[in-house]
Amino acid sequence: MEIKVLNESYNPVMKRKEFEVEVSHTSAGTPERFLTRKALAEWFNTKLDSLYITRMATGTGTQKTICNVQVYDDQKIAERAVLSYIKVRNLPVEQRKGLKEEEKAKERKAKPPSEKKVEKPKEKEKPAKPEKPAEKPAEKKPEKKETKREESKSAKV
Repeated sequence: MEIKVLNESYNPVMKRKEFEVEVSHTSAGTPERFLTRKALAEWFNTKLDSLYITRMATGTGTQKTICNVQVYDDQKIAERAVLSYIKVRNLPVEQRKGLKEEEKAKERKAKPPSEKKVEKPKEKEKPAKPEKPAEKPAEKKPEKKETKREESKSAKV
């Protein structure tokens, strides 16, 4: 695994270094996040607990992965600043599976078995709209009879 730093900046507010890193992985697929994290911790000479990978993107058909990495000055700051789902993503696969099982067990314990079904309140009845009277079929209009004037005009022409 070859590592190349593309961009580096320091965020004084969050007290962390932010890196954009390109990881080359020839003759292999995208590496696991945890293994990449370990390699980057060695590369930057930092503790594993203060380094987090927030994003990994591999282009289709390429053997290079672009990673956004955050290296915190202090582990306590990292614990407060890093979102929980990012922390879970950066764990080894076995630990992630264990966490998911623990969460499911907690959910089962938290939900007591429902003994009674709770009925939803009935919707208020809407007042019935008055029905429109049925339309009568159109009546035929009687044909106009020609008046004397019209007769005289037609006779002259």
